[in-house]
Amino acid sequence: MYRAATWIMILMSLCLDMAAESISDMGRAREWCDGAMLRRVEGIWEFPDDETRVLIRRENGTSNRYEIILVESADTRLQPGEKIGWLQASPIPTKFEMELYRNRKGNILSDPGHCMAELNETDDALLVSGRKFKFSLASRWFLPSFWRALRVSSSNPLDKLPHGMVRIYPTTRKQQPDYL
Repeated sequence: MYRAATWIMILMSLCLDMAAESISDMGRAREWCDGAMLRRVEGIWEFPDDETRVLIRRENGTSNRYEIILVESADTRLQPGEKIGWLQASPIPTKFEMELYRNRKGNILSDPGHCMAELNETDDALLVSGRKFKFSLASRWFLPSFWRALRVSSSNPLDKLPHGMVRIYPTTRKQQPDYL
């Protein structure tokens, strides 16, 4: 009887520890950031395109892999506390391999998209760049010689805007010490 009670208490304490580690709102995410020794990329980040907020934290048992955990989102298909992707460190300390899940099949996130994420100089933005494909066909070669001299092109400056996340907590501004 004594052993059974001991095992039950151990299992309950493990469940409580696991529940304490689950982060499902902004308050818990801030508490976790305040209580942890954060690395450069760890913290609360926001995707400005859709106002989704995530917590990036080191995966248990690893030193170079980070979980991306949803904290807040307007997308009702995603649940706060879900792991929606990960970051893998690279030999360059500011660059990471990033994987974000793009689809859901039942309760399982699937179809991961891979890209590169890079911290900017001030560590307050994580710029994401994916694969780009370019294909062009010079159709003017199929036209008579007069039309070969005519070229039409357009560019959209919005295409050059960087995509990624902005750090919202903790801020990385250097504080000046107060002197007496």
